[in-house]
Amino acid sequence: MDDTEISIKLSINEVADVLPERGAHAVARGGSAEVVGVSSLTTYKKVVDIVKTYGLNENDLAVVHEKLRRQSNFLEFSYVTNDQTGQSFSLKDCIVSSNHNPQRYYGEIQNRINTLEREAIEAGLTPVFLTMTLPSEFHEMKQYNGKLISNPLYNGTTPKEAVKILTKQFAKLRQDRSLKELTKAQRMYYRVNEPHKDGTPHTHILLFIPKDQIDRVEIAFKRLYNQVGNKFEKNIKSASSYIMKYINKTLPMSKEQISENDQYINAWYVKHRVNRFCSSRSMAPMYLYRLLSHRFSLYGLTQVRKGDSLQVLARLDDDKIMEIWDGEELLFVRSENITVHTIRGLAA
Repeated sequence: MDDTEISIKLSINEVADVLPERGAHAVARGGSAEVVGVSSLTTYKKVVDIVKTYGLNENDLAVVHEKLRRQSNFLEFSYVTNDQTGQSFSLKDCIVSSNHNPQRYYGEIQNRINTLEREAIEAGLTPVFLTMTLPSEFHEMKQYNGKLISNPLYNGTTPKEAVKILTKQFAKLRQDRSLKELTKAQRMYYRVNEPHKDGTPHTHILLFIPKDQIDRVEIAFKRLYNQVGNKFEKNIKSASSYIMKYINKTLPMSKEQISENDQYINAWYVKHRVNRFCSSRSMAPMYLYRLLSHRFSLYGLTQVRKGDSLQVLARLDDDKIMEIWDGEELLFVRSENITVHTIRGLAA
């Protein structure tokens, strides 16, 4: 047994499921029940309180911290040099990461939200906000008397698998005629995956659609999903502020003060390898923007991409981008004078 604290507490209603038909009885004490007088009892269930945060215990948190420490060391002490100029840069300074460069990553996410909202406004779209959850059997824990206890109905689905199920669930709405009949320019969205207190994921979606189609999409939403735990919200006043509230929760490492709860929620994404965000293809892809951010804003690059003048040339063997052209203008060329130096053992 690990260091997780475990205690046994049974409600009066739960005792009937735990005890056999004979040989034992329950005595109520302070809102809970204690099993007494057990005879000829060979097997029985235990309903336990397990001390976890977002489904993780202290050992899980320590494992994630060690993983991030090794990654950080590797990035910190590995570097890139320009063989012509002699300039050197740490790999850590060259990446955009929620764990190793969180402030830069946060700024990029905010840029994406602002650009998406601007694109939606210019297209005359109106925001709605969707929340999607999973039924009880996908939850390892359940609420009882304000505490999390083991859920006997839990079907063993991992958080990463649960996110895939939520993705398929959202796909049902995107494939419904209410959205399918709209053009890509008439349906834009940004999605945030977030864990419940027990570690089971749920998803929030900021969706932009034509105002006269909102009622139709809402009807489809209520037809496709159980209304318990799934919400369709209208009359959103500030779309970017609305979604940023949830983004801030999922990017705790960008804060100046990081609490223990923040560390656990960040560890949840790392341990289960869950993507925090995804969006419709309403903006220029980030891999292009990161190469061309010195030339364009994300909004500006999105406008260029809408035309047919942008050409991206990549190698056939590994798809590495070598050149980017806008008509006859060369926007990016990969330098052959760059060498990456890594130190063995730091990430082992």
